[in-house]
Amino acid sequence: MQWIILIGNEDFNLNHIRNLKHYGQNKTTNLAENRFVVDYGDDHVFYESSEDIINDYEEVDVERIPFSCPQFIMMTYTNENLMKQILSQENFPRGIYIDDDNGNIISIEDFIVS
Repeated sequence: MQWIILIGNEDFNLNHIRNLKHYGQNKTTNLAENRFVVDYGDDHVFYESSEDIINDYEEVDVERIPFSCPQFIMMTYTNENLMKQILSQENFPRGIYIDDDNGNIISIEDFIVS
């Protein structure tokens, strides 16, 4: 499984993702208050919010995040193409940033086209 981190402002939270219509999904299951999974058949996407994620960042990386009170949601996936399709959905939040686990923190718009 691979992961990226979705980073938004203080209003961004797990319910923004949980309440979306996830195109192509079989079902969505809440695993805990801060974690749920979307089942796409052979593939699954897990979303988990955690306030502690910021502690994993170096100060130089925190400075690259353009929000004064960033909120983090880890997106763990089994299929990279599916992950890109999800982020490209017209109803997926915009104005957020992506930590791609390769040292990049970029806008979702730039991430989708990369």
